[in-house]
Amino acid sequence: MLQTEVPAPRAWHGPTLPRERYLVPIPPAVRAELEGALAELRRAPVPTLLLVPEHFALEATAGFMAEVRGVLEDGPGFAMLDRLPVDTMSQEEAVALYWLLMNFLEPPVAQEWKGTVIYDVRHDGQAYTPDTRGALTPEGLEMHTDSSMGEAPPSYVSLFCLRPARSGGMSIVSSAAAAHNFFLREHPALLRRLYQVFYRDHQDYQAKDAAATNFRPVFAWDGRLRTRFNARHIVRGYQKTGRVLDDAGARAVRLMDGFLADPAHRLDLWLERGQIQVLNNRVIVHGRTPYQDHEDPALRRHLVRLWLRAGDRRQFRG
Repeated sequence: MLQTEVPAPRAWHGPTLPRERYLVPIPPAVRAELEGALAELRRAPVPTLLLVPEHFALEATAGFMAEVRGVLEDGPGFAMLDRLPVDTMSQEEAVALYWLLMNFLEPPVAQEWKGTVIYDVRHDGQAYTPDTRGALTPEGLEMHTDSSMGEAPPSYVSLFCLRPARSGGMSIVSSAAAAHNFFLREHPALLRRLYQVFYRDHQDYQAKDAAATNFRPVFAWDGRLRTRFNARHIVRGYQKTGRVLDDAGARAVRLMDGFLADPAHRLDLWLERGQIQVLNNRVIVHGRTPYQDHEDPALRRHLVRLWLRAGDRRQFRG
């Protein structure tokens, strides 16, 4: 258990976080290299899943993405890359360049049992149920880390905006390190409970024979702070097992959820066409406001999500 406060800039409160800490303009030299890679792909197309950065002349891009990694690991834990010129290329070409950029961080991995690696976040009329992935609906998303119940969650989560919604759909980000500091100062006993395990609910994108629940703590410390959080999954985990969440655990989860969602601590962002949001999934908890979409399917909100995880096989580890 971490016994000292996490310092700024890794711990932050949204209203006081300067935009220049997380907004990372894509430099002209990087744009030029990406245009060169795109010209090569137009001459000789290759499936996006087979693209690797070392097959292209991307030296400036490698340096730029090393700076982005520094923002993710030693800065506020999230970055907004601004932006790919998507109006000058097809959707498939834009996703290919996005794929190349993210591969500089860590390898993309499957996001569900059937092996989907490039995940389209859009609402195509699916009905909402408790097991539906909230990202596929226009509903608001509670504060969470991706795959909080998983055996091996992604290290980084990235979202590339091809089209924003007609209205709404702001991205919400909050610092788990700031929440940890709050508990260390105000509720040390509850912080110790957050380092202990909670039942977690699995959802319908798991393998058919996956256990209905598993055990994971909210916080862990291995020289770096690690966070797994989704209050709804914890509540449903106890409902599925028929067990009762202890009073300290219930209070700790409520306080954690409230802290992360509080406008005094969270940051709300518009993710605009061509921008890429990258989150350190170990220290950034995120959500989304509800949105209203266009009637025309061709104009509907469309983000492309990648999960990045190094040092492991690429299968879904849910």
